Amino acid sequence: MNDAISSGSIVIAPLDPSSALPATIAALQFSLWGRSTGYSSANDYERLLRRADGTSALPAVLVAWRDGRFIGSINLLAHEMTTRPHLSPWLAQLLVLEEARRQGVGRALIEAASVRATALGYKRLHLYTSGTLPAFYQSLGWRPIETTDYLGKLRTVMAFDLSTEAS
Repeated sequence: MNDAISSGSIVIAPLDPSSALPATIAALQFSLWGRSTGYSSANDYERLLRRADGTSALPAVLVAWRDGRFIGSINLLAHEMTTRPHLSPWLAQLLVLEEARRQGVGRALIEAASVRATALGYKRLHLYTSGTLPAFYQSLGWRPIETTDYLGKLRTVMAFDLSTEAS
């Protein structure tokens, strides 16, 4: 899936690992999530992003653009929550720049990641989140499967059945 997906004025495409964007995304995501990314520094995390080369394997990073400007990204990872190694794949690090929030960018990124996961043959996606975000994901069809303490914070683990989206 190297082709871009359009959702209104939003264009979503795989990350170009040879561009400067992996460093930008790594810095932004690491500043927000730090060690919950699974890496000890933004530079180490950038190496993960650069491995996402748009092939048919994970990790995958999808990037949202509007009018040629980067406005957000999302990751698909084989493993995310170290205490739940049996769950795979994971939707992770949904990032929408402040000026692009509440404009459907997050929804478009999640939908594009779901399409990508379906194309890779997966039947279900997982994520973990906290605070008020479980309600956002539930509004998109995700369902909570458990609440657990992870990395010192109460997290909601959620699942999304991809077979419902494919029909």
